[in-house]
Amino acid sequence: MAQATARSLAGLTNDLTDAELLELTNNGNRPELKKFLAALATTRSDGTFVTHLSDDEARARFPQFAEAVALWRKYATAMSYTGPVAWRIKEGFTLKTHAPKAGPCFDQLNYLKGWSLKNDEPTKNALVFWVPRIAEGSSGKTADEMMTLQAELRKQYKLPKNHCSSFGSIALNFALILAHFKRTGERMPLKYFYAASDTFHEVGYRLFAGDFHEYGLDCSYWAGRYGSGIVGCFLLGVETLGN
Repeated sequence: MAQATARSLAGLTNDLTDAELLELTNNGNRPELKKFLAALATTRSDGTFVTHLSDDEARARFPQFAEAVALWRKYATAMSYTGPVAWRIKEGFTLKTHAPKAGPCFDQLNYLKGWSLKNDEPTKNALVFWVPRIAEGSSGKTADEMMTLQAELRKQYKLPKNHCSSFGSIALNFALILAHFKRTGERMPLKYFYAASDTFHEVGYRLFAGDFHEYGLDCSYWAGRYGSGIVGCFLLGVETLGN
């Protein structure tokens, strides 16, 4: 979570006119200023569904998952990734409504607004462990083969037993990918690959997220019973939290 610093506050006062500074320091204005700032903070918080946590922040806020943080860090290191592995997810993020507002999406996802989807639930309050790299060896496999590989990688890296048991909904995949892009500018999956999800088109095809080019993150679908050289999956560890 961002913290106000003396330097940032000094910068603010330097940008204000003398008249504005008088209004800011007038004790009589404090109730209105506080009300305004609280509303601004609420608006910003309501629009942010994914927050990345440093390892120390994750351990401090969620001590029950301290061991998981350490294990996922080892996996991240093996994948040559040094960024956050713990991501705080807020409930309510959806593919059709929120994804186009969270970052660049191809055609603002207008092309899929009429799709009827299965397993298309909004995100839940959760702490999600995620390394933004396609799992090694997952491309070119069927969906079932990917799940088998996930179980093997979970054991190899000694990740928690309840992790790496799903691909995550398409909403969760979009939320994570776009949050990572906002933080780093990196477009995942790399090489314009796609990442499989647990959401399905009504015709029975599995949705995936990827081909993240200059026009935005794309959503398409494929028959998971056939392998594709450009479709893989992320490893996810989802820990649902209370409200």
